[in-house]
Amino acid sequence: MGEEEETTNSIYILVDLLKEILVRLSLKSLVKLKTVSKEWRSILQSKSFEEMHLSFQKSGKTGRKILAACHCDCGGPPSLLPGSRFKGDEEIVNLHCDATRPSLSCDGLVCLPEPGWVNVLNPTSGQLRRFPSGPDPVSTLLTPLHKNIFFTGHWSTYFPGYWAMGFGRDKVGGSYKVVRMFFDPSHCDILDVNIGEWRKLSPPPYPVDVGRKSVCVSGSIYWFEIASACKILALDLHTQEFRDVAMPPRFRCKMDTQIVNLEDSLALVTAGVNDNLEWELKILSMDAEEETWSLTYLISLADLSIHLLAARWFMPVTVSKQGNLLFYDNNRSLYKYYPHTNIVRQISPHTCVILSPYLESLAQLHTDQVALRTGRTLCISKAAIASAHVISSLRSTVYKFLRRGKAELAQTSFEVWDDIKLMVMAILFKLVISVLSSLLIVGVLTLVALGAVPRRLLPVDGVARPLQDGVLCFSSYDYASLRIKTL
Repeated sequence: MGEEEETTNSIYILVDLLKEILVRLSLKSLVKLKTVSKEWRSILQSKSFEEMHLSFQKSGKTGRKILAACHCDCGGPPSLLPGSRFKGDEEIVNLHCDATRPSLSCDGLVCLPEPGWVNVLNPTSGQLRRFPSGPDPVSTLLTPLHKNIFFTGHWSTYFPGYWAMGFGRDKVGGSYKVVRMFFDPSHCDILDVNIGEWRKLSPPPYPVDVGRKSVCVSGSIYWFEIASACKILALDLHTQEFRDVAMPPRFRCKMDTQIVNLEDSLALVTAGVNDNLEWELKILSMDAEEETWSLTYLISLADLSIHLLAARWFMPVTVSKQGNLLFYDNNRSLYKYYPHTNIVRQISPHTCVILSPYLESLAQLHTDQVALRTGRTLCISKAAIASAHVISSLRSTVYKFLRRGKAELAQTSFEVWDDIKLMVMAILFKLVISVLSSLLIVGVLTLVALGAVPRRLLPVDGVARPLQDGVLCFSSYDYASLRIKTL
């Protein structure tokens, strides 16, 4: 009996050691090793090994990688380009796809919504699932009435149909889910990628800003709302319940404030000019358990020589193995911040669209099935999936053309929008000054009528002369002209 227990224990230790070795291998090697034996195949396909592999990828022990989208308007399914590029010590993995479309990412998977479809992709394995999303409440070609131009700028990102979308992983069940919300509370749905069926979700307590991306951290999706008030709304993907997240005390919200998943923590990112008239980047991180905030980074951007009135935003991507922060701006320039020396260096003047940190994921997506809204499943081949992509691209040619024009217009005209806003404010300011000036003139004339001011200050006919170059003239035979200038 003792020998049997000893043998069992030794086998258990060997399995653990085997997992520690296998988890350090690339995904391509793991796929080949599944054919070694049934035992190895069982280990590599187990949920426990998938979790272990994901944790090892997030630890960054093998180095950090960045996933970037390189634009392709070919209409085919997205795929990784062969090879990768190095910018400094960082490896950039390029995804060949329609980079003009906004996307969401979580734990190595990428969600790519498009009109009529929601695509979920595993870039490493190339597995793709397409889910029909049904008709949108508002056409992508139309601007909804609730969209406020004063809360729209170069930081805005809009999904097809103006949905407020989210993509994340249920940390309890382990399944990936897609969430979409519209400003009408009756439109709130959730999709389990494993089941493939849209289900109604209890409406959120308030609408969120559809022009800002959400992030997933520790099994919850977070949306940032600034139009009505500075708030953060969270959805637990397991309980499917919404909750409010307390903002940092005395935090000053700005229009370009963003939220991001930085090292598995929710972070608030804001950039602007400080009291010394220098640009700085501020990042605050939240403790997930206590939901308390702390200042993680305060980075001086003075060495970048940014114009004080420039329209710029910055977004962190990841922290390197050496502890250096990588971030990019709206001009697609990639930077690295060295905390030990407090130096910021540009490592790439122009990159493809930065998506997220790149993680090799073992998550399985059943590419031979496309789930419908009714829950039924149609078995189709990979060739049929490719054909569906071509048909979808042909149908949405007009959408792509108009969206590209809109994207280029937004890229070049956000400064014009800022000028328009300043012009409107200037006009309002002039109107207020005109009203105050009129009240001042009426007050002076009232004092004259009451006798508080000698009438001989007025002209003989008792009528004030017309305005001359913005100046009201009071003529008198006994006194020099009295001029009351408008403010």
